[in-house]
Amino acid sequence: MMFYNKKKCRTLVIAAVLLISILPVQTLQAASKIEGFDVSVKNGVIDWETVALSDMDFVMLRTGEGQAPDEDAQFEANYEGAAEAGLKIGVYHVCCVRTPEAAVKEAEYCLEILDGRSLDYPVAYDIEKAGCFADGKSNTTAIAKAFCEVIAEAGYTPMIYSSSSYLKDYFDWSQLSDYRVWAAYYGEKKPKLPVSVDIWQYTATGSLEGANTDRGHCDLNYSYMEAVSVKFTTASLKMKKGTSAMANVKLGPSGCTDTLTFKSSNKKVVTVNKTTGKLRAKAKGKATITVTTGSGKRAKMKVSVQ
Repeated sequence: MMFYNKKKCRTLVIAAVLLISILPVQTLQAASKIEGFDVSVKNGVIDWETVALSDMDFVMLRTGEGQAPDEDAQFEANYEGAAEAGLKIGVYHVCCVRTPEAAVKEAEYCLEILDGRSLDYPVAYDIEKAGCFADGKSNTTAIAKAFCEVIAEAGYTPMIYSSSSYLKDYFDWSQLSDYRVWAAYYGEKKPKLPVSVDIWQYTATGSLEGANTDRGHCDLNYSYMEAVSVKFTTASLKMKKGTSAMANVKLGPSGCTDTLTFKSSNKKVVTVNKTTGKLRAKAKGKATITVTTGSGKRAKMKVSVQ
């Protein structure tokens, strides 16, 4: 049996409260974001045991470049190490082509490298080589779409990666709206694009012990694909029979792109669209609307129909 010194415990609690109160604001804010990094053979041999001690939540691993035989020499070791470190894993494949037909070949090669491995994060098409944009916006869009379609058919989540300037000028997002976006932008704020940013690569000179290159740095990212919090904008709602309303929610962090699923506890009273959150009052009574994010966060709202 363990015995506790009440006076000593009280002192420790007070000290902990004081410590939290003097933590820098940016440290507290960082805790509300999903943090990750991306690596390739250029980062050398990763010390995954050391990385596991960091605050990283996910990692994007390079599968390779173009077509066979350009598999990333560290991919298999990195996948195994990241899995053992408990990180969520996504991958990226570097585009080296100028036609949609060739992009299909690259997607097939990426899938060959993956060899059915499970992923938590998307398969990104890294489109940043100058030649990929040489034939204009419509061609770049066709290249991206061709790759993503093959990836989606294989059961993975497709994603497009590029710099924010290329993403603005060389992609027709009306044709690519089904795909996730990973933007490289080394500014203080997340870039504003014609499409939602799911992952923001905010620096190429970050420091992560165990994963830095011989130059002493690596790429760091924020993910907006996983909500850290969710709540309805109102805790309760009154409706009249026969009317409609929206079940509005607020996700954290700001700009979060996580998925939402809505459910009604009493469909005879109130129905709710599973994906949009649109409510329809059917009969007098009460119901509870529940929203669940893809990351498992949940919130509830009471609805009364009069």
